[in-house]
Amino acid sequence: MQNKVNFTVITIVKGREEHLHNLLRGVRRSSLQPDEIRIVAIDDLPDVSAFQDLPIEVSQISSKGANLPIAEARNIGAQNAKFNQLIFLDVDCIPHPDFFADMITQGLAHKTLIMGNPHYLESSIPKNFELNDLEKLSAAHPARPAIKELAEASDYMLFWSLAFYIPKQLFKVLEGFDAKFTGYGAEDTDMAMKISQLKSIYPLLLSPAKVYHQQHPVHSPPVHQVEAIVINARIFYDKWERWVMENWLEEFRNLGLIQWEADGSTIEILKKADKNLIEQSYKPQAAYM
Repeated sequence: MQNKVNFTVITIVKGREEHLHNLLRGVRRSSLQPDEIRIVAIDDLPDVSAFQDLPIEVSQISSKGANLPIAEARNIGAQNAKFNQLIFLDVDCIPHPDFFADMITQGLAHKTLIMGNPHYLESSIPKNFELNDLEKLSAAHPARPAIKELAEASDYMLFWSLAFYIPKQLFKVLEGFDAKFTGYGAEDTDMAMKISQLKSIYPLLLSPAKVYHQQHPVHSPPVHQVEAIVINARIFYDKWERWVMENWLEEFRNLGLIQWEADGSTIEILKKADKNLIEQSYKPQAAYM
């Protein structure tokens, strides 16, 4: 870029402090430095004292003991951002050194929603990692298309909120993330549906600009999140007349946890997952989650 353009990086954190530190180490190594890193902490404040050289601003919201307000936290990050060019990074993502430069260049040229290219780390990384470590230990998600150059998405469900650029003005046009979605899932698919309605003006673009997604423990299927998933799926269906997270809903139905009819007539929780089922679903390391 010929002229320096100010931009804000936004990330949401709940725990995962070491992942946040790796993200910030990646930011340090970036060829284009952000002018603001806005961290929105849910409940506990992270320790970022080792990164005083970076332009970090931390705000805090409370989950109030309920499902995590991820959509609300992202909206707060965007509302409080000082600059008009926004890049959202999931706390599990480490940016490639050229990620910001590529995304800002593409964003300024197209002024629309642009999703980055997540590669998933298949094992843990050294504390003092180098780019070669991330390249050797990562792979593209098997369910996503190979992206070699900037292109419009043929399927808008390919928008995942792991790593994306959006101008603040477009974020306002879309009215941000729908804060009715709390806890697990659906808020980014809802955003994809909103942008799909404007695609003649604001197409969803997929960029080859790369981020590296760190492993973390998961439950597969996420039986500990049945309530949040059912609530969010119902909200999504009422809004768009189609289901979301159908794979999880089908698995919950097969496990006898929910009653669910794909025609939209019924979805309800029959029982909560017991301790044994929760333990069986736990995966201490997961590459593609």
